[in-house]
Amino acid sequence: MAIREGRWDCPTCGVKGLLGRDRECDNCGAPRPEGIRFYLPENAAVVQAAEQIAIAKAGADWICDYCGASNRAPEPECVECGAPPGEQRQAVQTYPQPPTSTPQAAPSTPQLPTPSRRDRAQSPRSPHLLVRFHRRLGVLRWAFWSGLVSVILVVVIGLLPMQIDATVTQMSWQRSIAVERLTTFTETGWDVPAGGRVLSQQEAIRSYEQVLEGYETRTREVSEEVQVGSESYTCGTVDLGNGYFEDEICTRPVYETRTHTETYEEPIYRDEPVYDTEYTYEIDRWVVNRTPTVSGLDQNPQWPTLELGDPEREGDRTATYTILFQGDNGRDYPVTLDLDTWSQFEPGDAQPLKVTRFGGASLPDE
Repeated sequence: MAIREGRWDCPTCGVKGLLGRDRECDNCGAPRPEGIRFYLPENAAVVQAAEQIAIAKAGADWICDYCGASNRAPEPECVECGAPPGEQRQAVQTYPQPPTSTPQAAPSTPQLPTPSRRDRAQSPRSPHLLVRFHRRLGVLRWAFWSGLVSVILVVVIGLLPMQIDATVTQMSWQRSIAVERLTTFTETGWDVPAGGRVLSQQEAIRSYEQVLEGYETRTREVSEEVQVGSESYTCGTVDLGNGYFEDEICTRPVYETRTHTETYEEPIYRDEPVYDTEYTYEIDRWVVNRTPTVSGLDQNPQWPTLELGDPEREGDRTATYTILFQGDNGRDYPVTLDLDTWSQFEPGDAQPLKVTRFGGASLPDE
C-alpha cells in the first residue's frame, strides 16, 4: 500500500506547507498541536525511504500533556521535557478522497478584461446581444399575457348581463306529437327476449378456450454474470496521524458475462371452440314512424290532429313557446318560456330583460 507524506499549516504564525515529518514549525518553532489537520499536496510522491516508511507505520503521534510537544508513537518520553506519554493522540481518519488543501476563503471573482468594440461586434455571444434578446423576449411575454387578459376580459364582460327595457313584438308556438308504429324486426342472439318468437335455432361457436396439447422442447441463449475473480483498488486515504497518508485498499469481485444454450419445455395450446345455441327470432318494437307538427304566431297553441292507423299509437309530446322582444336598443331578443309564463304576455307588453353583449336574453326572474 502506497504511503505519501502530507503537509500541515502552522496555526501560530500561518506558514503553510510544512512537511508532515516536522513536529515543530520551521518558522516560529511552535510545536505541532494536537488536532492539526494534515493534507496531501497535488501529485504527492510515494515515499520510498525505509526510515520514513517506518515512521509512518509506527502509529499516530502523541502530544505531551506538559509542554505540548509532538512525539513519535514509539518514543517512551517527551523529546522536549522528558514527561511520560499522555492520552492525547493525533487522530487517525479515513477519507474517501485525500484532503488536498486546508480550508481557505473563497477567492474573489477576477475582473475580466473589457472586450473591444470590434470583439463585441464579432462575438456571436456578445453580452449586449443577449441583453437585447432577453429584453425582446420580455416584451413578447408581456404582449402575450396582456392580450390573453384582454380576451378574458372581453369574454367576461360579454357574458355579464345588463338590464334593458323591451317590448313584446311577436308570440309564437310549436307543438309536435310522435307517432309510433309497431314494427316487426328479425334478430339473432344467444337468448330470446320477452315477446320474441323463435324462427330457428342452431349450434354455433360462441367463444374459444385454450386447451393444453402438450410440450415442445426448444432452446434459447441465456446470458448471466459469473464471478471470475476479484481485484484490489484504492477506496480511500487514511490519515495516519503522524504526517503521513496511506492508501486504503479494498477488494471487489470481477464479473464476466457468459452465454450458454439451455433447453426448456414450451407449452403448446390449441383453440377449442365453445358451442352454444344461437336463436333467430322476430320481435315487435314500437318505433317513431312520423312526427306531426303544427305552429303559429298567435296566442292559441293547439296540438296536431292525429289519425292513427293500425298498428300505431301516440308517443311523446313536445312543445316550444317563444316570445320575440325588441329592446330599447333596437335589437330583437327571442326568449323561450314555459307555457304558463308565455301565456301571461300580450303583444305590446313592456318587459325588462336581462341581456348580454353576445345576444343572450332572459327574464329578470329567471
